[in-house]
Amino acid sequence: MSGYTFNSSAALMDFAVHAQGGVFELLHTGIALLSAEGNFIYANKAFREMFGLSEKLLGRHVAEFFLTAEQGAMTTIRTGKITVNSSVTTRNAQGVSFRYPILNGEGSLLGVIIESISAGADRDKLSPLLDAVRDLEERAGYFERKSRKKAGMLHTFESIVGESEAMRIMKKRGRGFAGSREPILILGESGTGKELVAQALHSAGDRSGKPFVTVNCAALPHELVESELFGYAAGAFTGAGAGGMKGKFELADGGSIFLDEIGELSLPMQAKLLRVLETGEIQKLAHPGRLHSDFRLIAATNKNIAESVNEGKFREDLYHRLSILELIVPPLREHVGDIPLLAGHFIEQGAGHKRAQEIHIDNEVYRLFRLYPWRGNVRELKNVLTYALYSLGDTGDILTPGHLPERFLQEFRRKCRNEGVEAEEESTDMPFFPENETLASIGARSERQALQAALRRTEYNKTLAARMLGISRNKLYKKMRELGLRDSLREATG
Repeated sequence: MSGYTFNSSAALMDFAVHAQGGVFELLHTGIALLSAEGNFIYANKAFREMFGLSEKLLGRHVAEFFLTAEQGAMTTIRTGKITVNSSVTTRNAQGVSFRYPILNGEGSLLGVIIESISAGADRDKLSPLLDAVRDLEERAGYFERKSRKKAGMLHTFESIVGESEAMRIMKKRGRGFAGSREPILILGESGTGKELVAQALHSAGDRSGKPFVTVNCAALPHELVESELFGYAAGAFTGAGAGGMKGKFELADGGSIFLDEIGELSLPMQAKLLRVLETGEIQKLAHPGRLHSDFRLIAATNKNIAESVNEGKFREDLYHRLSILELIVPPLREHVGDIPLLAGHFIEQGAGHKRAQEIHIDNEVYRLFRLYPWRGNVRELKNVLTYALYSLGDTGDILTPGHLPERFLQEFRRKCRNEGVEAEEESTDMPFFPENETLASIGARSERQALQAALRRTEYNKTLAARMLGISRNKLYKKMRELGLRDSLREATG
């Protein structure tokens, strides 16, 4: 299914017309075709019968018929990615659907092909299918994560790891800001991932297909800042290139420029930046005229810019120009509930997918992580886990406190002495499994209790619960079904 390509929407419509009475009508699998807006263009007989639909669905929106349209077909339309999950109609007919984006040669979305399998089959036969679908979802997530490592690939809000309330608020606000043309100022401590957020802002906006240019203002020598940002003409100074050089603002024309550590710019450069923001004009060194660049500015700092203004180190007019849209990236101590997800992500990055499935993080490690101050934030967590992986080696499968760097343990002891452990334990939102057991280490008698405890502590987040128990999410679903456990917090509480 995923191999279909079309040059235009007209070609897609032509395909739909010819599909009527064609080979798709002979299939027992349900096949449907949606436009880029989510309207039905085609649905074969098996699809209509499976979901109790008539031919009158053509031309109408998928959400008119399916309760799951938003998390299914519309998600594929928004993201351009395959989605696999259940389909439920407004009349409660159910199935399992695979939704594939249809792209033209330039990568633009033209529509969606849906392949559906009936849920009316025998339950014993359907359960393995649902397990396979969930396994496919996990594998799809793995291949998506691998694809992010390709050169030139930028992060999106979907690819930034974090499901806590603090991170959800940040992502929601960021998506809202991404559509604006105003500058965005990202605020956050060192190591929180401000550059990833800047990439996500660019990816979520209408400039996503254009250049994303990054400048670390703190790393540029003061005497080179102007030439790097604005460029220079041929012969501008001794040693200048024969053809001159384009500056970062010029390179960002049509796209976004990210000025990291903007608080490090000198006052004279701040004045030049303000002028560029106000006029869009670039004054190249030794260039007789002025150039114009259509860019979107994203800036970031770990400093308190308001304090810098009061101290005379940052221009007040530039600060007001930059701070129209402020996006705060929370420090790790404010979303420690994301540590299991982040840990799994970093272990997979460092050890590879296959090896990561074999490694279980001891719950004592999670307890230490929960109480640690994380002054270096997510970057520090990654560094600690990198050390731990090398300490664990290629044969160990349980990562314990003994694998953590000594500096981490010393800082932890210092924090406990200075602040006390008990108060911290009461204030955290990180899921914790105090028995320090996995499903592999407890008997069948307590297996149900272990599953229930993990699900309650993670508010029925299956990914976190599986990670806490040291098993795959696919195995968690199997165990839940075998033990007759409810699938959601709402069901469990009535």
